[in-house]
Amino acid sequence: MAMRNQLALSGEKILEKIYPQLFHHVGMIRGEYLLRELNQNIILASCQQFVKDYLETICSLYSDEEVWYRFSELTNTEANCLVGTREFFDEGHPLFGYRGTRRLLACLDEFQAEAHVVTEVYQTNPNLSLIFPFVNDADQLKQAITVLRQQGFTGKVGTMIELPSAYFDLSSILETGISKIVVGMNDLTSFVFATMRNSQWHDMESPIMLDMLRDMQDKARKNKIDFAVAGYLNTSFIQKMNQLGIKCIIHYSSIPEIFDLEIDHPDHLKHIKEESKKLQRSTHDTARNVE
Repeated sequence: MAMRNQLALSGEKILEKIYPQLFHHVGMIRGEYLLRELNQNIILASCQQFVKDYLETICSLYSDEEVWYRFSELTNTEANCLVGTREFFDEGHPLFGYRGTRRLLACLDEFQAEAHVVTEVYQTNPNLSLIFPFVNDADQLKQAITVLRQQGFTGKVGTMIELPSAYFDLSSILETGISKIVVGMNDLTSFVFATMRNSQWHDMESPIMLDMLRDMQDKARKNKIDFAVAGYLNTSFIQKMNQLGIKCIIHYSSIPEIFDLEIDHPDHLKHIKEESKKLQRSTHDTARNVE
């Protein structure tokens, strides 16, 4: 793979740049995994400090490269079991509910707390840029950017494209002042085919998805906006993207299977997910008992 892709982190405590011959920039840090690791809501001061310390570490390791932090993308189920959460939404289908930017705009105290942290980090780390997750359309993105700018953040902003509605509104989204577009392949493919990840119908490499990607790449290029894809991607998909000149944002935890190389924290992400699932189950059981 001649093209250098971008690295995605989920709170792994790295001590040096990761395989710089393969990765250029930290294309994404997923904020929700920092919160889930601590099991705390961002409105708690201890959680804010944890996120701040982590971002400062990564930004200084990569001081000559871009570091893109994605605002925490929590479903209701994930947010409900964090210590400090005040807003509980009762939802039958958390995957379709208050997620990502929808939640940020509905829980402004959480959004402002997270925005405050990244703005503080940005003061001494101008290489930090921000991504909004799970955005419905250009209007919603504009609202979110407005709140962020009111907190004093003056750096670069990008958006995920994970929803068909965002794909159909791409022309307007490209006019919101963003500098980067990241296509979330797992969600977008799920929503296009109305299916779950890992099912037989979830085909990221289908001609339908490839057409959408080429269309988005084309529009982004015309607007001089960075374009990348992210998700749990396999080798053949990554090669296909790189042949099209599309960069992939590859999870740190996927490095062994994709590049056959060693990493220092192979189980970090798996561990957080397992602990998080246990907490979600116990929160769910408690809620059921209350009923």
